Amino acid sequence: MIGLAVLAACGQAKAEPAATHSGLTAPAGWQSLPQLAEAVSAAGRDAKIAIDGSEAWGETAMGCYATWLALSGGDAAPEVLADQLLASLGAAKLVVRDVVKPSSTAGTLSLRFERAAYRGRLRAELSKGHITAVACFANQREPVACESACTTWIGAMK
Repeated sequence: MIGLAVLAACGQAKAEPAATHSGLTAPAGWQSLPQLAEAVSAAGRDAKIAIDGSEAWGETAMGCYATWLALSGGDAAPEVLADQLLASLGAAKLVVRDVVKPSSTAGTLSLRFERAAYRGRLRAELSKGHITAVACFANQREPVACESACTTWIGAMK
């Protein structure tokens, strides 16, 4: 599920977003990327996932990108959602490491991922039947600058 969305984002990292639902502010100099947000939403729709909202931003000249995604439905517990999310990342052929899982009632799933030229981090707030996730990733152009922006941006997620 989210794996498909992250994969779509890594493959579509060039674009312009839709209405703001996240309340997040992109790092200075980053632009809204509606086509990337739509690619994330389309991946979810293709996988038959109910997506509540999707946004994306980037500093394309530097090769830095970020997406926000909210999903809801079902009544799966957070630890089940975490396992499903990790399985979807694997199915999307993303290499995942540094995984920290949430408790059984609510919490945060965090991890690092990579695929081809992209490396990034994902943080997802999980509660029963609901996921709000941010992924921030970059290609090899300016990885240090992107990592710094991503650290600040992901830290702003509430």
